[in-house]
Amino acid sequence: MSFFKPKQPILQRKPLSRESDDFDAMRPWRFDPYPWLPLCGVYTCIDQSMVLWGLISGLIFLVAQFCPFSWVDQAIAWSILTVVGSGIMIVLTYGWTVIERLSWLLYTWVGLMIFGVAMTDLAIAFSWGWLLGHLCSFWLLISALGYFVTGFAMRSRAFFLATAIHGGAVFLLPYFLGWQFLFTGLVMMSNLLIFAEGHWDMILPKERFSLLQNRKKEPEITSKKAILVLDN
Repeated sequence: MSFFKPKQPILQRKPLSRESDDFDAMRPWRFDPYPWLPLCGVYTCIDQSMVLWGLISGLIFLVAQFCPFSWVDQAIAWSILTVVGSGIMIVLTYGWTVIERLSWLLYTWVGLMIFGVAMTDLAIAFSWGWLLGHLCSFWLLISALGYFVTGFAMRSRAFFLATAIHGGAVFLLPYFLGWQFLFTGLVMMSNLLIFAEGHWDMILPKERFSLLQNRKKEPEITSKKAILVLDN
């Protein structure tokens, strides 16, 4: 079995008419967008979570760029927002991750977010100059790590590409002096919103298990057919 689905596009338009038990298990939310809005109008629980984090990351980094109020106040606000966002993500996706045997991936993302916020808060509280001067790089690397783990778990080229984009963005930060928070927020937010709008390639653990089971049954079926031929 190939690690990826080579014939499946890395990212494509979402199949809006898709109806199946697996798709319904993702509790899709449907609405009719205005004609002038380039939105698909169908969002699974995973898509909803990505939209949520896209808006949160965009808000955090855009406020840091354009609203220079106290770092301490920002740390408190963003810590609360991250905890609330993590809770909403768990509520949205927990059932699906259990079905698809990906609960560990959900908690990996929650752990990465909590770790990132904790390190950021400690840097502000104890004036860790190096980390404060590299917050954008720090969060891009955290996101890159999360996408890498997701790509491995889902066998998805799209998420490995997102890993490369976030990792590459770290090296572009020096070219955006004075605008690094804006650049980081746009990278993180746009990536999440694009994922939410599209359909990416993947092979889920449940699907891999089914494929392996079918492969085990094939020799049995072949041997039974051979016995029937010999008997005849």
